[in-house]
Amino acid sequence: MKKNKKRNKVLWLFEMAALCLALYLVVNARTDRTKPVVFEGAQGGLTSADSFTYLDPSATPTPDPNAVKWPKLTVEDLKEKRQYTIVNDDHLLSSAFKPDDTGKISGTNQLFDAEILPYLEAMLQDMRDHGYSPYIAGAYRSYSYQEKLFNGKASQIAMGMNPPVSDYMDERYQIAVAEARTIVMFPGSSEHQLGYAVDILDRQRTRLVYENMNKEFFAYLDSICAQYGFIKRYPTNKLLLTGWDEPYHYRYVGVEAATFIMEHGICYEEFYAHYDPEFTFGAYVKKS
Repeated sequence: MKKNKKRNKVLWLFEMAALCLALYLVVNARTDRTKPVVFEGAQGGLTSADSFTYLDPSATPTPDPNAVKWPKLTVEDLKEKRQYTIVNDDHLLSSAFKPDDTGKISGTNQLFDAEILPYLEAMLQDMRDHGYSPYIAGAYRSYSYQEKLFNGKASQIAMGMNPPVSDYMDERYQIAVAEARTIVMFPGSSEHQLGYAVDILDRQRTRLVYENMNKEFFAYLDSICAQYGFIKRYPTNKLLLTGWDEPYHYRYVGVEAATFIMEHGICYEEFYAHYDPEFTFGAYVKKS
């Protein structure tokens, strides 16, 4: 009888330990800051939402305007020519904005601005000619589609709260919205809506895990993109200026601007701010 009681007690302790472990795993999963990156509605690889504290000490400083010859552009050029349009949380596109015309990127169902498409196609062919296999993970997205992606991510985060939040009128839902803004671009703040931005991955490594990214693939792409008018829009070492760490995101700005930006290792915000004295960096930039 005593042996049975002892056995039952040991069994009970084992079950309690297993239950505690299960609860720990559930809580840990809910508080994990790692969220899926959204590519045209598909949830590929992982990135950390708290990576906004990251700062690469090797980040290239903005060139001294007195030491280098900047392209001869004016504020009017930047504001009137669509290739220079700045798009972020502080410079939103209208919900009604869409490219004048779009065309399909060869071998995909993805759309891109029709006028700029030949430059993108030529760049991708250059990659293929040199033995690489570029994969288009995302291109043009309408405002409504970006809104769908964003709301879906906010709802996913809200439902993962403890307790879950299903009512968007609940004040806690705003916490989910704030977190969603660090993972998916807010409607109107995505360059994809311009029709000038494209996410390019190596087809052999389409699951995006930063440390496993094909560095040779991107090094070559970075070396040729300016020839076709494209820049790496959100380089890792410029995270605190752009608000995003997306080394696979490329944007058309024209050959002249792209050449200067890529040669001097600056981000587009730095380029734009040089010409526009009223330009202010986003809320994600820590103010002194």
